[in-house]
Amino acid sequence: MNTIKNIQIAGENSLFIEFSDGKTKLVDLKKYFNKGIFSQLKDPGYFQQVKNNGYFIAWPNDQELSADTLYYS
Repeated sequence: MNTIKNIQIAGENSLFIEFSDGKTKLVDLKKYFNKGIFSQLKDPGYFQQVKNNGYFIAWPNDQELSADTLYYS
């Protein structure tokens, strides 16, 4: 299982992600914005509060996306 080594904000709805196997990718998260708890991510200020926890990324109100979800998206 890959983990998330590094994340960088790449716009109002995208992250540039580096994984533990060296793969890098730009991930557009807009497809999640209309799904329940993720709607709060529409706020650019809130979106920028993302934190890397290795196995997942998370925002303050418990929105989380796993490394696998991001790797294969």
